[in-house]
Formats: sequence, structure tokens, C-alpha cells
Amino acid sequence: MFTRRTQLLTLCLLPIILLATYGCEVNTDSCDRRVISAPDTTPPAIPRGVYSITSDEEVIIEWFPNGENDLAGYRVWRSGDNVDFEKIGEVLPDTASFVDRNVKNGKTYYYAVTAFDYDGNESDLSLELVDDTPRPEGRSVTLKDYQLSPERSGFDLSRPDRGAILWDDVDTDIYFGFDLDVNVSYMYSDNATLMQDMGYRDSMDDLDEAPLYDLGYTELFVELLKGHVYAFNTPDGNYAKIRVINVSDVSVTFDWAYQIDPDNPELAPTLSLKK
Repeated sequence: MFTRRTQLLTLCLLPIILLATYGCEVNTDSCDRRVISAPDTTPPAIPRGVYSITSDEEVIIEWFPNGENDLAGYRVWRSGDNVDFEKIGEVLPDTASFVDRNVKNGKTYYYAVTAFDYDGNESDLSLELVDDTPRPEGRSVTLKDYQLSPERSGFDLSRPDRGAILWDDVDTDIYFGFDLDVNVSYMYSDNATLMQDMGYRDSMDDLDEAPLYDLGYTELFVELLKGHVYAFNTPDGNYAKIRVINVSDVSVTFDWAYQIDPDNPELAPTLSLKK
């Protein structure tokens, strides 16, 4: 029975009913308009600018950072033949370098880098040809003038652990002397070791490769100047370098590096991008 009371109750409840109904329609409409995102299958860009820094029993690999917002990190790969690569490390997205310490001096390694995102997508290997051959190095070797201290004036580049040795030892590659007649300090060689002054360098690391054996070398002796870097090629075909720290009329002190891989002129560390 529709009474006055019923009419009043209906009038009071009608706005609530309409609001609830409208709300349901809105919610239903929202549900109908839901967007289902497709999975991300796009890999990050291939890392660019990959280069290596050679050192003593380690190689540093660096590259230009990627700019993707969903970048999860980088993977570093190594090969012994530039064909078959295996993963040797992984770094976070805010890191664009990796140090490989599982290497041997005198052995050549090839490197590549990939980038991956949080959805598991991974780029192809970097395109640069990056190869490196770690080599031993040392600091602050002092040789005396062979005319004053003959037993402490020679140096065997292949056996730096011996330190200063006799100037005319059968294994001596280079030895130091001061020429009083012309007032000049020299590095001498009597075993056909080739020598070349590469000029002043702020650091020994500034010379990453020695000139090939037939390019500008001299035999017998070369003048020594503080801060200059000198390249050598031994009779066995090995390349080496020194940087003069101090030189006087009685002694010379230098840093050295020696490539134990024959005929390989690489003498870094230095930034060396190879393509």
C-alpha cells in the first residue's frame, strides 16, 4: 500500500539509491576501460665506447653508460679467440667499468659488454674489437754509472726481479753511464737491443704501444732526460719501456714495463679504444 509515509521514505531514499547506482556505473565503466600492458620485450641499447686499460696481471674494461630508465645492469664477457665469449662479471646500472683480475701476463684476451633490463631483456655484444695483453711493470729501479759501480749498472729487461746487475753480464740488455767529455748521461746497449726516445711524458702510461722494431730505433746508446719515456726492442723480439724519474752524472732511476708476449708492442696501461 502506497501511503504518505511510504512516499516520504521513498523521497528520502531516492537520492541514495541514485548515487549508489551511478557509482556502480562509474565503477563498471572504469572496469571496462582497464588497459592491460603488453610485456616489455625491447632490450637496452648495445653498450658503446668499450675500451680496455692494461696493467700488471689485470685488465680494466670501461664503456659509455646507457640511458634507459629500466636498465638493470651490464654483463662483461671474455674470449681467448674473439669468437666464443663467456660471462666473467656483472655490474649495477650506475657502474660502467669492470676489473678482470683473473688474467695472466703475456696472454691476449678479448672483451665485450652487454646491457640488460629488469624484464630480462639483454642487448647484443658490444661491437668494438677490444683486446688486451697484460704485462709486468715496476717502479724506481736505480742503475749506477758503469764506470763507478759496474756491478750495479746493468738491467735485464726480461728479468727485472734481478734488479741492477753487472753492466757486461751476458743477460744485460741496457746499462747506464755518464760521458764526461760531453757531460751527457746515456743508456747503452751492447747486445743489439734497440732504443728510442719517445719524448717527455707526464706519465709512463701515456705510451700505450711501442713503435715497431723497424721504425726510428737506434743502437748502442741514447741520451737520457728526466721525464722522458724510452721504448726498447730486445734481441728476443720483446718490447719494453722506461720513464726516467731522476738522472744525474752518477745514476739514473726509472719505472719500467715489459711485454712478455714476443712481437707484441702493447705497453699500456692507457685508454686504448680498438675498432
